[in-house]
Amino acid sequence: MQEEFIIAEDLDLAWSNFEPFYPLPANSPFHVERKGKPLNRLKRALLRQHRQSPKYFFSGHRGCGKSTELNRLAADSKINEKFFIVKYSVKEVCDVNNLNYVDVLFSIGAQLYIQYIDSGKELKPELIKQLEGWKHSIEKISEKETSIEASIDGGLRTFFLSVLARIRSEDTTRKTIKEIIEPRLSDLIDKINLIIANIESNEKKKVLVLIDDLDKPRLEQAKEIFYNSQTPITQPICHIVYTVPISIFFTKEFTAIRESRFFLPNVKLHSKNDRNSKDEEGYGLMGQFIFHRMKARLIQPDALDLAITMGAGVFRETAHIIQIAADSAIENDRDQIIEEDVKRAEREIRSDFRRILKTEDYATLKEICMDNEIKGIDKIGRLLHNLSVLEYMNDETWCDIHPTLVELVEND
Repeated sequence: MQEEFIIAEDLDLAWSNFEPFYPLPANSPFHVERKGKPLNRLKRALLRQHRQSPKYFFSGHRGCGKSTELNRLAADSKINEKFFIVKYSVKEVCDVNNLNYVDVLFSIGAQLYIQYIDSGKELKPELIKQLEGWKHSIEKISEKETSIEASIDGGLRTFFLSVLARIRSEDTTRKTIKEIIEPRLSDLIDKINLIIANIESNEKKKVLVLIDDLDKPRLEQAKEIFYNSQTPITQPICHIVYTVPISIFFTKEFTAIRESRFFLPNVKLHSKNDRNSKDEEGYGLMGQFIFHRMKARLIQPDALDLAITMGAGVFRETAHIIQIAADSAIENDRDQIIEEDVKRAEREIRSDFRRILKTEDYATLKEICMDNEIKGIDKIGRLLHNLSVLEYMNDETWCDIHPTLVELVEND
């Protein structure tokens, strides 16, 4: 059943419309187009001719809209003309808290097979025979140390799903699977590439894999996957878009992906070193974001202005603020959000930051608050990951602290 996207006439529906962790499907009327249409740069790169299938690294702050933009990319007519698209979220098939490059590669192979077969298509019998042989060899090695018996009688699809389930949920089995597959990594990559070649031969299209939520792992995991294991993750012979955490952009390891990275910027609300200025275009865009989801009469103008300011030009943060503010208004028997409701949201978010910030973070935040400069990549990466520091772009890149922290930092 098709989802409904109705502009809220009351605060209860408004609360539902601002679900912070819900990526919009393609063509949702809730979507707002950013200045410069930054997704088009990635789209153009994918549609160009390449001597080797490229691997792109797509990043931006958590909550800036990457998942929504990937949904739109996967539904784009020109992209679909050129590619057979395999899109998935790594957090739905793996454990992102314990992710490694073997998990990522296995998930690519599994999703290529599962999504192609589930689309009603068939791989050639010779390839199925090869995959069955590989499957049985993995199962035979596994018999002594772990159990994949549920997959033995269920065919290739069940095998892939069974291993993914164990990668996602069982720490001991996950380690064992890695120990089995990693020494035979060339076999896994070979099977991935055979599946890709067969799909491309059948469909007369290139294969494009879009992997969402790879920005969720910790920075050290991301370094291990995208820097220390860069060679294996770039060996599949198809186009791939990997999402990556913004924090890796502020490490020496960034050089490995610099030439193939695409960045989805936050919406700029003020100029560098001038927090009192107001970027009318940015405020207008965030106002559209709000009014695409609820009627203007549900929020007072001063409350709207403060909500946009405290949302920092990050869509998820703004949605979170509106949700808290809407609930506050409902709790106080009002049918309209007022400034005090938004201030309550500001206090809640500031309290959340207090719980995760380290003592030494406050000095870094104070420096950034004063000059909006990016200094010391060793200090700033974790702060970018937890959104206490946010990056913006004019002609140059600069950063600022989360606006809910200004009062806290300036009074420190």
